[in-house]
Amino acid sequence: MNDFDGFPARMQFTSIPNLFFSHLLPDISDIGELKTILHIFEMLYRKRGYPRYVTCRELLGNKSLMASLRQTNSPPEEALRQALEKATRRGVILHLPLTGEKGTEDIYL
Repeated sequence: MNDFDGFPARMQFTSIPNLFFSHLLPDISDIGELKTILHIFEMLYRKRGYPRYVTCRELLGNKSLMASLRQTNSPPEEALRQALEKATRRGVILHLPLTGEKGTEDIYL
């Protein structure tokens, strides 16, 4: 584990709904699900336009998320799939498979 030197005086932040802490966090026991949800919140917060969503491809390309999922008992890609399924079943995120010219793309809102 790397030592953490603290937060700088000026930095960016990500907004997380208060209900996440009071209603969802107490029920989340899977660390992969928690890490995935937090990364999705961060990615959605940075997006512009409507509707805001992230694709499975974007999540797989998120180096920080995938590195953190290497600490689970499953391969990172499988850990991500499991985490997305759990978060979707819990109702934290919505999953929508979109079919287009390039095939089907999984998006998460």
